[in-house]
Amino acid sequence: MKSLRKIDVGILIMVLLFGFYGQFVIINQSQAIVKDTLNVSLSSNNNTASIIVSNISNITQPFRLSYGMLINDSYSLTQSYQKEIGKWQSKQYDNKTMILITDKYLPKFQKLVNRAASLQPTTSKYLQAKDLYIKSLQSEIGSYMHFRIFLVTGSRTEDDTSTQLLSNALNYEIKSFAAFDNRTVTDTDNNYGNGSFMPT
Repeated sequence: MKSLRKIDVGILIMVLLFGFYGQFVIINQSQAIVKDTLNVSLSSNNNTASIIVSNISNITQPFRLSYGMLINDSYSLTQSYQKEIGKWQSKQYDNKTMILITDKYLPKFQKLVNRAASLQPTTSKYLQAKDLYIKSLQSEIGSYMHFRIFLVTGSRTEDDTSTQLLSNALNYEIKSFAAFDNRTVTDTDNNYGNGSFMPT
């Protein structure tokens, strides 16, 4: 089957991303620590500026840690599900078993969406990173739902849709990382670039 076998390529790309995005140091399957990326040059005599930067760092830290932990947990869950797909590909599982496994995993991915939705970003870029990551997770869920339909029906259309949604998920994830890293991101579904975002 040609589709979902691109998933492994996507995982490899995600692994490479983790190597290039210096914000994340994966400690284990339950914790991710985000490195400080605030690059501010301050004079040793400028105590007021130092206090301001310290306060900003303290305010943004909870989001940064939560975002990093969410990505780590999402990556672990995706890896776990892909291992199950590998067993299906190698004929250790039949379609019926893979459907049951997919049904078990879909609520776990939905919990990640709920976690992402509860994040409290403190800047417009963090809000963009959050929204894009939610889109990534939702696309991944959609991919697995269509994969499930493919398992039931054998429809190549469902297979192709599953593959496309998984590709979308990876693209949204890359954009989320870029927004978190304060890089320029273009997303026609949002209005972050036109200055319409006003922090509350």
